[in-house]
Amino acid sequence: MGIIEIDTSAKIITISSNIIGYGNAADYTICKHISEEIETMWNEPNAVVELYNNLFQVQFKIQTQFNSLMHPNSIIQNENPRNNYIRIEQYCNMNISFMDAIGSNSGYFLLANLYKGSTSAAHEYGHSLGLPHPLNLNILGAGRPSIMYPRGSIVDAEFQNDVLAQPGGPGGTLNPQSRKVMQENIDQLQLPQKINNNVFVLGRLTNKYHEAHQKIA
Repeated sequence: MGIIEIDTSAKIITISSNIIGYGNAADYTICKHISEEIETMWNEPNAVVELYNNLFQVQFKIQTQFNSLMHPNSIIQNENPRNNYIRIEQYCNMNISFMDAIGSNSGYFLLANLYKGSTSAAHEYGHSLGLPHPLNLNILGAGRPSIMYPRGSIVDAEFQNDVLAQPGGPGGTLNPQSRKVMQENIDQLQLPQKINNNVFVLGRLTNKYHEAHQKIA
């Protein structure tokens, strides 16, 4: 989730978000890593959109917070649309990182998904802004996958977990490290349409506090 800010003189649209981490596997270092991955990857395409008959550059500004003593009410009562609350744990009963919904400002990240270059945080941030997975998850012949393709997508061999595997077979699906944020992802945010309709928030306040998942013996 984030807010849209417009500088008409500099012709810049800024999407501003706060990543606020909590949980047993959270600390400032991992929260900073998440924020930096999101900001770096979403700024990488140097995207532009047309607004007011001019081209505006789109920039992402991601701030980091870590709260070791997060109280549920701090999340539940939040009214700041910049804030995204992420529980970070070594165990998740879904075995994957997730946001609570498309356009949600709360979620639960699996620590194992957050290694350097994993792109998981940048992918989930796309969900927080309102982007779903693409409908067609078989993009053989289409080149590098953009950031919103999930694990399990069928991609060209060079973008698979195992470049020698048969497409769709063991090892023959998307290596998440191969994903990139592209201009098409910025276009999917529909920023000019939202701004022209006086909508300056991406996502919505789900504000869900997560307890740590527990393994079932």
